[in-house]
Amino acid sequence: MQKCERCFTSLKWKQIFKAHIKKQSIICKECDTEHVLETSSKTVLLILELPIVIFIIFLIDKLLYTSFGYYSLAALFLIGIPSLIFPFFARFKSKYRTNYKSDY
Repeated sequence: MQKCERCFTSLKWKQIFKAHIKKQSIICKECDTEHVLETSSKTVLLILELPIVIFIIFLIDKLLYTSFGYYSLAALFLIGIPSLIFPFFARFKSKYRTNYKSDY
């Protein structure tokens, strides 16, 4: 897991997961530093969620012939797994990175 750039406090999985779900930045609990998601992490998220789009595009016509429960379970699995592993790949940067070098 990543650490705060200012106080080196570890960012928790729960904090990163909530920030991902709510599409918000993370604020360090120790020093109130705001961290935003880097562009490279947004790309990783897109790659992780790409199977969901492919699944929906290619299997939407089969929804009429299969049980809705199986389709829902598969969609939940494809949405849930990338969301649960995303906090391990997410990288955040401080919004005020230039101010920290002079603080210490």
